[in-house]
Amino acid sequence: MNKKATSVPAILALLAALQPQPGRAAAATTTAQPAPADFQLAPKMGQNDVQQWFDRHECDSWARQQTGYDASGEQESAAQAAAGKEYVRAMTACLIQRDYEVRYAPEPPPPSPPPYVPPRAEPSVRELRARVLSADLGGGYSLPTGSSADYVHGGAHAGAALDWFPSAALPVGLRLAGNYIWLKPGGQLFALNGVGYNRGEQNLYGGDVDLRLNLARFPTRQQLYLVAGLGWYRIDTTLQKVAGVRQCGVNYCAIFQTLLAQEHDTSPVESAWNAGLGWEIALDSHTAFFLEAGYRHIRREGGSLQLVPISLGLRF
Repeated sequence: MNKKATSVPAILALLAALQPQPGRAAAATTTAQPAPADFQLAPKMGQNDVQQWFDRHECDSWARQQTGYDASGEQESAAQAAAGKEYVRAMTACLIQRDYEVRYAPEPPPPSPPPYVPPRAEPSVRELRARVLSADLGGGYSLPTGSSADYVHGGAHAGAALDWFPSAALPVGLRLAGNYIWLKPGGQLFALNGVGYNRGEQNLYGGDVDLRLNLARFPTRQQLYLVAGLGWYRIDTTLQKVAGVRQCGVNYCAIFQTLLAQEHDTSPVESAWNAGLGWEIALDSHTAFFLEAGYRHIRREGGSLQLVPISLGLRF
């Protein structure tokens, strides 16, 4: 190095002073450091190409010695970036000392970020999905059939069930259902024992253990299925004979109901079997509407109770 290089530390100090300081407004915008070799020389004293090459080579060797910069890139990325930054400052100071104007190519501006597009909510998928466990809530109307129609009239029913499918690959599952049925006595039931009952009710409560077989889906939203199984029920019957008694006063007359006779009976647990066909349609990805029609046969002493339940409800 010649004697001009002795004032390089002073130039380095000047370059450091010109760097943006943290906390100032200028520090809000940062630019990447230029690449160590990405600059052009403009000689101020008419140096020829040979002299330029010589000065550049000497400044490069001196800057590497001062900063430890390794152009091979074998250093770790963080250390390489720090050494490259110091190398650029040392190289620039050395060339300015040797009467060169150093010009670095400006960094291209960073690409502007794409405009923000808020995410769109996924539409609810209206299709039936295979689930291991689902719950049913529903109700409907039970119609007596056969000889049972002579003893009882139809009435409402309500129930809840759990459907369990151990494998999504198999269309067969198990259903546990609980039901409550409200019926009205008919003529033959009122005529029992020759008492002449004229009011009453018959309530059934119990449950079923069914197998459910899913049939092929025609669209993805709808499905037919078969249900069949065994059940156990108790039948609670109340029969009353009520007569109206008319009472009149000076300015009024009223009819009062008088209970003349009453009979109440609760059967033991009676076995039953049932079978039916169901249809369900998806309302969204978690809920389906179902409609079922079937046949329920309840054995009892001296006969049987035969019903056709029609149910509708929701499956979750």
